[in-house]
Amino acid sequence: MTDMRRLGVLIIGAGDMGVRHARHWRRVGAEIRGVYDPDELRTAHLALEVGADVVTDLDAFVQRADLEVVSVCTPTYLHASYTVQALLAGLHVLCEKPAALTLEDAERMRQAENNSGRKLRIGFMRRFDPACHQILTFGKALGLPMLAQATLAAGIRPKLLMHDAATNGGPIIDMCCHIFDQWVMLFGERPESVRAHGYTFSENKVELSSIQHKALDSAQFTLTYPSGGVGQVHVSWGLPAGIEVFERHTYMGPDGLITVDWPERVTLRNKSGTTRWHPPKADPWKTEIENFQRELTGRMHQPLATIEDGIAALQTSLAVLASVAENREVRPAEMEVRQRV
Repeated sequence: MTDMRRLGVLIIGAGDMGVRHARHWRRVGAEIRGVYDPDELRTAHLALEVGADVVTDLDAFVQRADLEVVSVCTPTYLHASYTVQALLAGLHVLCEKPAALTLEDAERMRQAENNSGRKLRIGFMRRFDPACHQILTFGKALGLPMLAQATLAAGIRPKLLMHDAATNGGPIIDMCCHIFDQWVMLFGERPESVRAHGYTFSENKVELSSIQHKALDSAQFTLTYPSGGVGQVHVSWGLPAGIEVFERHTYMGPDGLITVDWPERVTLRNKSGTTRWHPPKADPWKTEIENFQRELTGRMHQPLATIEDGIAALQTSLAVLASVAENREVRPAEMEVRQRV
């Protein structure tokens, strides 16, 4: 790739996330060659906006010589099929989070990357959120062991398929993956065990009556880390529709306390006093795509999440769900063993 201003990008999925990716790729100087989505109307709208072709034959389009990158912005259960197809066609891929719904699909994605020699990155865009960076920076001042807590709550999601266990997997897979990824960086290691209790608060809510297999949407769980750290999460997407998104974190260690009103404020309290930090305006999706562009051209960049990172988060999500289903402590490593059995 010699001229990133002519980087050819294909957007798969023309929903909200596909629109976001397409606009940001254009802002960093790439050219959107095509848009593919089974919904013909929204495909046509996005293609017109970004000056791209409407793709009807995906198998043929991924073979184009002027195409180099694919953004996969589909529901989670489709990530693996489109990602594998693009990689084996010789294209780099930015796949939205979470990596997949199953470890089998995520492993297919890993193998396709290895076999293709192309780059696969997973869209954990919070890695590029200033609030996330500040939590990691302040975290160094807390000492060890560290105790972490995060509460993430919202009413029923406007995108109802986010509640479908077979499509997006609910918040344990779709949302908590951000927390799991962030905490690997914060604790410096992956969790060794999970104990969870979970519920489907939306089971009888009329808004979701069309969804046959509703995902677990509410849980409280504890993650323990090998060096002694502990993280606890309260999460729900099953509150009454219209309740706004709420997120708050607390981090404690021998040397201080961090409180987070996401994403407006991160506050550190320690022996030096109180430090309040307010984030600058930033779009983490844009920064993520800028850094992928830099990576592809060999320039200095901040690393995007790899498929290994995606698999690690998915193992933890699946361990939470297994702990709820089996009413016991579960080790994330068990999930990989189960796959091989």
